[in-house]
Amino acid sequence: MPDDTTDLATLASRLDAVERALTDENAAARSTTGGDSAADPSTDAPATVAELERSVAELERSVADLSAELDAVRGLLGGVRAVNDSVERRADLALSLVERLDRDREADGLVAERLPDEAAASVDPADAFGDAADADESDVESLAARLREAL
Repeated sequence: MPDDTTDLATLASRLDAVERALTDENAAARSTTGGDSAADPSTDAPATVAELERSVAELERSVADLSAELDAVRGLLGGVRAVNDSVERRADLALSLVERLDRDREADGLVAERLPDEAAASVDPADAFGDAADADESDVESLAARLREAL
């Protein structure tokens, strides 16, 4: 944003241009009327100066309003950048955690991946959850068989 001295210098140069334009128009109007005494520049000068002062005051207010709005937009953009930085940090953290989990999983391997294919295929869910009576009978038979072998 240009500094205030540049804005004031620009405003002053524009005001000078407006004054020159008005002075040239007044001179052209006097020359076309033939120097009539009704177009006395001294009577028009206070009205013109008052109008110019009002214009300058309005322009200064407009510049101040625009400056305030620009500051507000810059503040909003700063907030958006802060949010973007925060989101980016969180995304980077999440990505690094996922990558670390992937590395750990590859190093350890899953339990199902470490089982041989035939062992995984031989496990039947019906056998694993059979009747309680069948399980008790097989336990008794296996215990008796082991005792016979031991004696």
